[in-house]
Parts: sequence; C-alpha cells; structure tokens
Amino acid sequence: MHSAMRIFRRPLANCAIAILVQAFCLSHAAAQTPTDADLEALRFYIAEDNEQAIRSEIRRLQLRYPDWTAPEDLTRLQRGVPAETIDRIYSQIADGDFDGARSTIERTSTAYPEWTPSAQLLQTLSIGEAQERFSEAVSAGNGTAAVRIARSNPELLRCERVNNAWLLAEQYVALGQSGAALEVYRATARSCTDSDILIATLEKSAAVASVAQLAELAEAARAQAPSAAGRITTVEDRLRAGIVATGVTRPRVAGPAGSQTSTVTDLPASRTTPLASLRPVARPQGLATRRPTVSAARPRPIGGGAAASGGGPAVLSRARQAADRGDWSRCLALTADSQHGAVLSQRGWCALNSNRPMEALSDFRVAAARAPTAQTRLDSSYGMALAMLRLDMVDDAAAVAARTHFDKAQRLEIESQILDKRGVAAYQRQEYRRAIAYFDELERVTGIVRRDLALLRGYAYLNSGQRSAAKAEFLRLHEQMSTPASRRALSEVLR
Repeated sequence: MHSAMRIFRRPLANCAIAILVQAFCLSHAAAQTPTDADLEALRFYIAEDNEQAIRSEIRRLQLRYPDWTAPEDLTRLQRGVPAETIDRIYSQIADGDFDGARSTIERTSTAYPEWTPSAQLLQTLSIGEAQERFSEAVSAGNGTAAVRIARSNPELLRCERVNNAWLLAEQYVALGQSGAALEVYRATARSCTDSDILIATLEKSAAVASVAQLAELAEAARAQAPSAAGRITTVEDRLRAGIVATGVTRPRVAGPAGSQTSTVTDLPASRTTPLASLRPVARPQGLATRRPTVSAARPRPIGGGAAASGGGPAVLSRARQAADRGDWSRCLALTADSQHGAVLSQRGWCALNSNRPMEALSDFRVAAARAPTAQTRLDSSYGMALAMLRLDMVDDAAAVAARTHFDKAQRLEIESQILDKRGVAAYQRQEYRRAIAYFDELERVTGIVRRDLALLRGYAYLNSGQRSAAKAEFLRLHEQMSTPASRRALSEVLR
C-alpha cells in the first residue's frame, strides 16, 4: 500500500517540479530582455548616429542579456522621433524658416504615424510667426495691424519679450489712443519682476501718464521688485518733477526695435551692462541694461568751473550727450584733457563701452581719488571693479568690492562675476570640486547659473567621479533644450 502510494505520488511530484522549472524558465527568459531603462543609452546613441557607441552598447547589452538580439532596423527601438529631427524643427523656427518647419513637421508625422508635435513645439512655431508679423507691421508703421496681431497673440507681450509691449504702447500713442498705451505700461508694471524692466517701463510711461498715474505705476513696480524700491522711487521723483515743471507730458523719441531712446539726460548714459560679454549700451533697454545707482539731482554744477577743474559742467554735459548717442569716440575726444573727477568717471564708462578696459581702469582710479561727491566715488569704484573683471584681475576686483559700500544691485553684479570667473579658473586648473563649489554659490547668490556654466559644472561632477550628479545635470540641460553640446555631454556620461 505504502509502495503504491509512493508510486502514485511520484508523478505528482515530478509534475510539480516541472511546473516550477517552467515558471523559473519563463522568469529567466523574461530577465533576458533589456528593460526600457536598459535601452536608454542605446536609444541616445542611435539618435546621435554614433555607430561606434551603438556597437559597443549592443555588445554590453548582449553580454548582460545573452538571449537578446538587437533588431536589424535599430530605429524600431526608438520610442519616438529622433532627437535631431526635433532639433531641426526648432532650428528652422529660430532661423525664421516657418514654412520649412511646418514642412518638416508634416514629413515627420508621415514617417512616424504615432507621433504628434508637442504643444510646446507648436506654440514656439506660432509665437515665432506672430513675432515676425508684429515686427513687420511696426517697421512698416502699420499701427492698426500691429495692435491686431498683439491682441491676438498675448504671448508676445510676456516679460521676456517686453520690447513688444513697449512697441505696442508706442503704436497706441501713434493712433491717438494714449489710454490704451497706459494700460500696456500698467500691465507690464504689474506682471514683470525685473527691476530694469520696471524702471524702463516707468520712464516710458511718463510720455502719457499724469502725476497720479505715474505714482500708481511706481507703486505697482515697487510691489513687484521690493529690493529696487529705492531706485524706483528715485526715478519716480525725477519724472514727476519733469511732468510738474512742464505741465505737459515729456516726449520720447522712438528708435529701432530693441533700442528705445529717451530725452532724459540726468542719468550717466554711458553705463555698461556688467556681463561677461560686455555690450555697449547708452540708455535703459530692459534686461540688457544694468546701471549703478545714481543721484536724482544730477547733473549738478561742479564747483570751481571749467578753468579750475580741468573741464567741468560744459564738458561733462557734452560728453554725456555723446554717450547717450552711443558715440563713444566723441565722448573720449571731448574728455581727453580733463582732470576733473566727474568728467574722468564719465570718460571711464565711455572707454569701457569702447572695449578699452585698461584705459577705463586708469580713468576710474583717478576719478575715484578726485571725485567731487560720494556718489561719483561710488560709481567710479564700481566701474573700476568692472574694468578689472574685464581684464581678469579677479582678486583686485574682489579687493575693491571688500572696501567699497556698493549698493545691493552693484554688489550682486560684482560678486556674481567674481564667482563666475573663479569657477571657470578652478575648472581649468582641474580643481573640479572647488569649481563646483563656486558654481553652486553663484546659483545661490543669483538664483540661476548660465547654461554654459551649468554644463561646465556637469563636467566637473564627471571629472571628480560624481557620475550620477553629472548625469542629472546633463539630462536637465538636455531636457530644457537639446543642443549638440548637451548631446555630447550625455554621450560622455552614458559611456
């Protein structure tokens, strides 16, 4: 009996074993297929058309998954349209080839039936086309068309395209609709947070605003940029005084798109934008213009007269007028023989805008020593630090910053440039962890890190053995905007 039972149970046991073996085999077979994550690097190399990297990655996957074979048509592994195709569409949009972009989208949709262009891509194309139509209408003096296009495409009036809003306001003024122009300025003051945009908007609004309306706009601007409240109030006071003194709105002269001019001359118009690639500026132009804080009462008479001062009020006035026109050569010629502190300070800004930082440094040093006012001394010290940074005299600039009571905006500009340059220098010395520390501090101080520096930080992570951090940095940049540089970086970290 027991023997029979043993004989009877054996087939059941064998059957159970067979089922377990089958389940194991099925599980093992499933494990021999690369996961979606495993194929990430291969997909990237396929999009890059990097044959050597593709072969190496396939060999790596086959060693890990011996039963897996790559398909003959590798594009079958792609989850969607190759990255270079999307890049081509964005490049066509950036070049203004909107018909070409639409044609590429149509061909891509045919080749990849399951693909549809993203909402972001279509919006970028739509805004690009609208921007071109708006700019053409403005250039042609067709205010009615410009207004219609702007109303139909509110994205054109976002803060990152603030020049469109200013141009729209000018079109309204030209059409005799000052109230509508004021509404544009009001919307800008209530929406944007960049202090330079807000101040420039306040300046422009004085052409159509009453004293009460100007006060309303200034209050909105202060609410948007509390840290710049003092600067905004200074501009408001000056503009209010001009409106009250004349009894009429002060005219503004409209220049080409992106280069609005102003009749206001009591700001030192030759201040330069303190960015790594210095660009000459002569007037408020939104984000492109950063100025040192200046006294609302300037220009004021300079004691001693021209004879005693070596070039005084008359020279300073003419030099500022030349700077306001962007005529740096004329400014330098007018101030060549002056030894007065205020005039030399103005000359320093003109030299800096002329890409002559060594001359600018010399002028600023003398101007700081001979400055007739504390404000001129501060402005000259600020210019001195900027000139030093242009000459890569980073430690000297830091020393100037340490002994000077710069205002918040000036200190932020100087410190950010110092951190920028020190981070790059540390990377070049292969001190990667120190470079990362400088770039991290730059991000903490300013809230952002330029794309080129973020890319450098990614390589610093990679070179210091922090591969995961490098991959995260490169992926973030690549997802923001796919470029050859971001793709090369990802290729490096995925090897």
